[in-house]
Amino acid sequence: MDSSEQLNTTIFDDEEPIIELTPALVQKRRSQGRIIFDRFLSNRTAMVGAIFLILMILICFLGPTITGHNNPDFLHLADGGGTFSPPSLRFPLGTDDVGRDQFARAMDGGQVSLIIGLGSMAISIVLGVAIGALAGYFGGIIDNILMRLTDVVLSVPLYLLLFVLSTALTDHSPRSVILLISIFGWTTMARLVRSEFIAQKEREYVMAARTIGAKNFRLMFRHILPNAAGPIIVNATLLIGNNIILESVLSFFGFGIQPPYATWGNMIAYGQGFMDTDPLLVIIPGLLIFLTVLSFNLVGDGLRDALDPYMTER
Repeated sequence: MDSSEQLNTTIFDDEEPIIELTPALVQKRRSQGRIIFDRFLSNRTAMVGAIFLILMILICFLGPTITGHNNPDFLHLADGGGTFSPPSLRFPLGTDDVGRDQFARAMDGGQVSLIIGLGSMAISIVLGVAIGALAGYFGGIIDNILMRLTDVVLSVPLYLLLFVLSTALTDHSPRSVILLISIFGWTTMARLVRSEFIAQKEREYVMAARTIGAKNFRLMFRHILPNAAGPIIVNATLLIGNNIILESVLSFFGFGIQPPYATWGNMIAYGQGFMDTDPLLVIIPGLLIFLTVLSFNLVGDGLRDALDPYMTER
């Protein structure tokens, strides 16, 4: 065998064999988003919560149109509805003391409660991210001023302050309640974002971006903020449930949403006077609040586990 044949034989012998794409290798080649999604799907309790929330949103926002129970304030006395009617095919949750359809009122109240929970969460996230990002990135006197402001807001009794401000400054409409809850709902998010920015701002990728000329606000919102998105998303999910409870408490004591708007909170307040006659007037909205808030918490826990970079594959 001449030298050229020996060289070719040596080259082919040294080459690694073609690796077959086994299921294990396909698993390793998944994108980060797919890995997070698969982790969330594997969490059964989080999936139960997510399915319940999807059904609740569909029932509250599409249910009145699909089922025909779209008039929560109509008095079903002249058409044979009666008062305190038990659950039936016509009235799935019965009627109240004046003949109103409780199923229609529960869906209508769910719309308002979910809108307030989501709307106040969105505004609180914007405020909390802005304040926490400025405090964590710049530090120094800016950090001291913003965090002392946060401490002042946290030191005030929340419910007492909301009761006073609701009486003095709001018209008890959903828009005013959303703004009122948002004003005091950003503090936890601000502290969380501040800690994330302090941990991230000295990382290598931030230093590299600064070296090539990236300005402060580009570093904050283009580079650091996406890497802090996981804790923010989890906290936002939990904040929705907390805001729904907060709105329900305000409405229950007469400081939140007032008629003609219906919410789960003022439905409980209205029905407590008829506990002996028809306990479903309290049990149904109370159960809806409990299951909805529990589902948001389950989804939040599932997202926290799925977004954890140190979590092993399940």
